[in-house]
Amino acid sequence: MKLWLVAGCLLFCTLRFSAQDVEADSTHAGYIPTLSGGLGYIYNVNGGTPTLSPAINPVLLLPIGSHVLVESRAGFVGVFQRRNGTGDYTGQVFSGIDYVQWDWLANTHAMVVAGKYLLPFGLYSERLEPIWIATFQDLPIDFPIGTRTTGAGVGGELRGVVKQTDSYSVQYAVYYSVHSNVYLLSAARTTGVDTSVYFPNQRVEVGISYQRYLDKPQVNSEAAYVSWQPSQVPLDLKAEYDRTLYGQGYWIQASYMLSQVPVANSFVKSVEVVGRMQQYFPRHGGGNGFSTVNQQRPEVGLNYYLHDNWRIISSYERRYTPTKDVNVWYVGFTYRFLWPLWLGRK
Repeated sequence: MKLWLVAGCLLFCTLRFSAQDVEADSTHAGYIPTLSGGLGYIYNVNGGTPTLSPAINPVLLLPIGSHVLVESRAGFVGVFQRRNGTGDYTGQVFSGIDYVQWDWLANTHAMVVAGKYLLPFGLYSERLEPIWIATFQDLPIDFPIGTRTTGAGVGGELRGVVKQTDSYSVQYAVYYSVHSNVYLLSAARTTGVDTSVYFPNQRVEVGISYQRYLDKPQVNSEAAYVSWQPSQVPLDLKAEYDRTLYGQGYWIQASYMLSQVPVANSFVKSVEVVGRMQQYFPRHGGGNGFSTVNQQRPEVGLNYYLHDNWRIISSYERRYTPTKDVNVWYVGFTYRFLWPLWLGRK
């Protein structure tokens, strides 16, 4: 079954890759339904234990005129390991709804969101987590800070741009989530705010997040983050610091495309060199879903872009803890797709 799955994914990507080349000259489509998302197949070895993880994350966009959008993202992730450590691969597929929400663009400064939405805390949850975007395929150590318990809220959110000029723009997001045990719509009772300032000339964004976890035990969580993409070089630098009652940590990552290497040929120019360093420190003993020991994880990797929406990924990570140090390897591919759900449109 796994071999057929891999073959099907590769054939799927190849067919779509060819089709998108043919449809390079797109036409204006207006407000039409769209199916987007990504898929991937990751082979992971953690401390000598191999795991196969096929995944697909479809995204449905349903615009209703120019001011209303219904959007949703689902997730289907398989986890397969060798039976008894040496036998055939066995496991199961986990499914869920990451978000399903109704967006109303009230004006140029405010958008009202209702439903199940991703919690706007820090950089990673909303922007970097999808399999076709993530530079590394494992979540940061401090990811649970600000995303308890499911990484999503059920309720309302108000977001938009406070002010925008040629020199800077200020964005905000304010939300409140109720406690929900409804199947596929589970969430904790939380409230919070995220805001950042973006400087387009320098291509720098600096932001902070605050969250109050209202289910017991009630705690505060804070985050500070920065993103920089200089226009002179193909470099992408991001960093984040997170803190809560039970722990604190940081991660910093950089990716560099070799397109500017003087002797680079067409193959080398499609290679991306990536690196990440992260550390986590428990506070007040940790617990409540957070690590109770110090951790640090340096990681390096190489990604190769067959196309701007299809890449081969690989990385190596060393995990240091007081009890045991392990090596973690990742190799696989990710693919991003985008299809209009409207006959005769591109």
